[in-house]
Amino acid sequence: MLTISQFADRSGLSPSALRFYERKGLLLPAGRRANGYRAYAPGQVEEARCISSLRAAGIPIAAIREFLRLSGRARETMLATWQQEMTARLLSLEIADQYLRGVTSSQLPMHLEHWKERSVLVWFPATAPEGPLPFRADVAARKRELARRRVPVLTSGYVRTLDLKDGELHGEVGFRIRPGRRLPPGARRQDVPPTVFATLECTARDEEAAHRVFRLLHGLDFRPGELHLERYLPGAPDRYLLMMAVRRIQPSGSDGGRPR
Repeated sequence: MLTISQFADRSGLSPSALRFYERKGLLLPAGRRANGYRAYAPGQVEEARCISSLRAAGIPIAAIREFLRLSGRARETMLATWQQEMTARLLSLEIADQYLRGVTSSQLPMHLEHWKERSVLVWFPATAPEGPLPFRADVAARKRELARRRVPVLTSGYVRTLDLKDGELHGEVGFRIRPGRRLPPGARRQDVPPTVFATLECTARDEEAAHRVFRLLHGLDFRPGELHLERYLPGAPDRYLLMMAVRRIQPSGSDGGRPR
């Protein structure tokens, strides 16, 4: 058995870190010596190093505690989830870095919005006559419906126009909610991973908005992703937010200039 000083020296952790892990229920001493001091088993060294590595990777204490209780396939699943989240965080930092390098104080009409966690967009069908912000009434009605069903809405007012038939627009109105919520009848679910959006606030009659966003993205070496949204803004009856998921274009010479 090892004293706390011996165990700290062998594991590369400080005694204060070991006491902290003990308080948090992550790593308990294997026993107590005759004098009442902590005693650790040599076999605990690997576990201590694992905990320290996960903390250095930014994994929360509660998640590490759960990970240590698991084994086998369950651990592999949790590790895979962390890897995906880390990839998303790194991508968002790369995009933010590229944005700051490419933009000037006089060129800030476009901004970045980061959905850091996995989200769900719940979509409802909608129809309306042509006009500026045609689905505003549908957005308000569906939001009230979600409130009646006690489904918390993170952000609201998302709109997709799908078709125009005989002067009537057909589309969907959507709301961002947390995963795990039960959807109302007739709703469509869209799972969204952590995503970085380029956003541009536009007037309702701005027919060139999408083209301007594409030009701005090109100037910043961004590549549009698949998810394009319009969001009606609270208190702005004549404006909306155009949102495009973005990816960073890898510079030539690193992997052949292919977008990722």
